Amino acid sequence: MTADTAEIDADTIRRTYQAVLYASGALPAEKRKQLRDLLRGHVQLLLPEVAAYKPRMRGEYQRTTAHVTTRAHRLLAKKDADGWELAIQCRALLTLYQHPGPLDEQSAEDDVTESRS
Repeated sequence: MTADTAEIDADTIRRTYQAVLYASGALPAEKRKQLRDLLRGHVQLLLPEVAAYKPRMRGEYQRTTAHVTTRAHRLLAKKDADGWELAIQCRALLTLYQHPGPLDEQSAEDDVTESRS
């Protein structure tokens, strides 16, 4: 976790995106807005964390992370981002955060060396 971010509560994030993805029927307008705002915050919290892993990831994990983070940046740039799209990106970012795949240890050592300089 980066020093600038709050602790990530995966269970809360998961419940939030599931409330949108698994809603049976239309949600009231106020509830949709509340969930959209929460999801936007979750994406903003997860995005730098996942992006920090990217240089150390390998192969398909790194390519997937590039796609997901690019899409998340574009989505956050939209003032009226759709709740469904935010939920999908939130789920993808949380999955990559929790399961980044095998990480390259050499890059981690380089990061520590650079931060000490």
